[in-house]
Amino acid sequence: MQITTAINKWIKHFSDNTVNIAPLITFRIVFGLMMFASTLRFILKGWINDFYVTPKYYFTYYGFDWVKPLEENSMYILFGILLLSSLLIAFGFFYRISIVLFFLVFTYIELIDKTNYLNHYYFISLMSFILIFLPLNRHFSIDVYFRICKEKTKVPSWTINFIKLQIAF
Repeated sequence: MQITTAINKWIKHFSDNTVNIAPLITFRIVFGLMMFASTLRFILKGWINDFYVTPKYYFTYYGFDWVKPLEENSMYILFGILLLSSLLIAFGFFYRISIVLFFLVFTYIELIDKTNYLNHYYFISLMSFILIFLPLNRHFSIDVYFRICKEKTKVPSWTINFIKLQIAF
């Protein structure tokens, strides 16, 4: 009986507490800036051409044979969209649209060819999907400044703990 009570108490603490939103905001800014730097590096090193324009054959993921690269200019536009959306994520401007766009474009690019697979790319796709549903734009963001969304300084602890669990596993 005591163990059940302790477990229930831990679950309640994990999910029901309200905490300061600052860790989420910090995560949003760092995630956005890291994705911006990573995308910029990819562009500057010429990897768009090397990985998505020049090859004649792509090793597709099982069930994703239909995912093909676009023409050269379109691939550069996609990476431009990644750059812009990652900056908008960092600044919290049109956050929901930006994170959805980032997730879709990033995941599409990663599904083109499995020879470009890196485990942290899978993590970025997964994390950006999760971030769609979290209130990362509710404080210290341009969305709040322009009243696109209402400001919050407290959030349920599960919003932060979910990211912690994702990083831990």
